[in-house]
Amino acid sequence: MNVLLVSTYELGRQPVHVASPAGAIRDAGHDVRAVDLSVEPWDPSVVEWADAVAISTPMHTAMRLAVEVGRSIKRLRPELAIATYGLYAGMSAESRVDDPFDRAIVGEYEAALVSWLGATSSSTSVTIHLDRGGFRTPARDLLPPLEKYAHLAIGDERRLVGAVEASHGCLHNCRHCPIPAIYDGRLRIVDVDSVLSDIDQHVVAGARHITFGDPDFLNGPAHSLRIVRAMHERYPDLTFDCTVKVEHILRDEDIWQEFADSGCLFVVSAFETMNDDILVLLDKGHTAQDAARAVHVLRDVGIDLRPSWLPFTPWTTHEDIDTTFRFIGAHDLIDSTDPVQLGIRLLIPEGSLILEIPEMSPYLGAYDPEALSFAWTAANPDMDVLAATLVSIAERGAANGDSTLDTFQTQWLAVAEGSESDRPPQAIDQGATTGRPRLTEPWFC
Repeated sequence: MNVLLVSTYELGRQPVHVASPAGAIRDAGHDVRAVDLSVEPWDPSVVEWADAVAISTPMHTAMRLAVEVGRSIKRLRPELAIATYGLYAGMSAESRVDDPFDRAIVGEYEAALVSWLGATSSSTSVTIHLDRGGFRTPARDLLPPLEKYAHLAIGDERRLVGAVEASHGCLHNCRHCPIPAIYDGRLRIVDVDSVLSDIDQHVVAGARHITFGDPDFLNGPAHSLRIVRAMHERYPDLTFDCTVKVEHILRDEDIWQEFADSGCLFVVSAFETMNDDILVLLDKGHTAQDAARAVHVLRDVGIDLRPSWLPFTPWTTHEDIDTTFRFIGAHDLIDSTDPVQLGIRLLIPEGSLILEIPEMSPYLGAYDPEALSFAWTAANPDMDVLAATLVSIAERGAANGDSTLDTFQTQWLAVAEGSESDRPPQAIDQGATTGRPRLTEPWFC
């Protein structure tokens, strides 16, 4: 069978969520082609070649784009079987008008996709698979080269980046995260040999830096430490980054010196907000004081911390936003913060645990199956205006090539216009921070 796998967006990375199933499907005896629409033009002729199509949907943006791609394929070949797979695959399946998908596979999808190809049908269904399964080496040869994707930037230097995953799911149930709705506090480990095999082929392809794309790289610290040790032994000059919760940064404080010695340049951590009451509502498991301590735990061993933010929720006040900006300035995080993060609003997909708390009810609107999310209004309508303003400033700064510092300063001045606290300083001393390591594409969910 001729199988076409499609990625629409995967955080500026070469998509492991296409490469991994491609290897499994090819090993099952099928002919496989892969298209990554984030870096390749759409060629409708490839649809004529395919006997079945599967579209990767590991995040919200990818799923929204996948619906449009699926509809365009169905217009060309209405009889063609199309599946969607990934964390967001089941979203709006029963409520979406003109749904193009014959099957939605959620969770651990490799074996499920192979089974679907053996019995494709036109009956629409959503299946959740969380069984532990073996993992094959991802078929990276089917994808565009690493040069097409985000690079690591350190000052004026640019390095090719490979992205791998050492685990799926998460042990935690943060209420605003889509993962608990599927994995419910469960973790699925990718065996060490499979991860190292994927790193091997990235290095052969020219990668000098590895991004671990796990939701939290320290969900299984012993597993992750084995991988880091083995990777550093094979490739002493290879650097890496990972994503880790604040509480895990503090819980595993004794691991960071070895990570730093093994090439860890930076850690992404979801700070979200500096309002402790909102952090409790989100069930984040940390406080604003914990976040400040996490910065110093990593900085003390030479690892940069790049915070991600969720500044705008139904309960956000102007003071909260001002406090966040002051925290970033005071803790020397300006050059480590992507400006677009500072305008993000809470996203509420189907099944979100945030729907279960009574504090959400007064602000909740209707579900939009095309937007794949519930609408909500802020307790203070001015916050919706401010969020849009901060996003607009970030987009304009990116388009103009402005520095992160200049964009941050402009955003802070916009915040100060409606704030009762002191205006931000006209000249912000962010220390010797310019040129901190970062990826060249800010991520979106």
